[in-house]
Amino acid sequence: MIHTFEQRTTIEIAVVTIDSTLTLPGNFDVFTLKMMKSWGVGKKEKNNGILIGISRSYHRMRIQNGYGIEKVLTNAGTKQLIEEAFLPFFKKGAYYEGVVNGLKTLMQRLE
Repeated sequence: MIHTFEQRTTIEIAVVTIDSTLTLPGNFDVFTLKMMKSWGVGKKEKNNGILIGISRSYHRMRIQNGYGIEKVLTNAGTKQLIEEAFLPFFKKGAYYEGVVNGLKTLMQRLE
């Protein structure tokens, strides 16, 4: 699904689950941003990458957008997306379904 979306739009999306041994809860957002930059998510000239970081043990989630994406999906928009598309499934323990639903919703908003 992610590969097909990238082929169509050039937008790169990475989804990563983060174990609590990798970072502290207070550093979660910074950790996901560093991960996005070090992995090089997105096309450099377009800065159009998105990294979705999920930590089940910390009950935290963050969507990091490249600057090219922020024109279409702001930080407030990503917060709303998390609350409406991901969290209802996560609260039921349906993590896979939540990620798939969240990705589909994200892709619809970006197109």
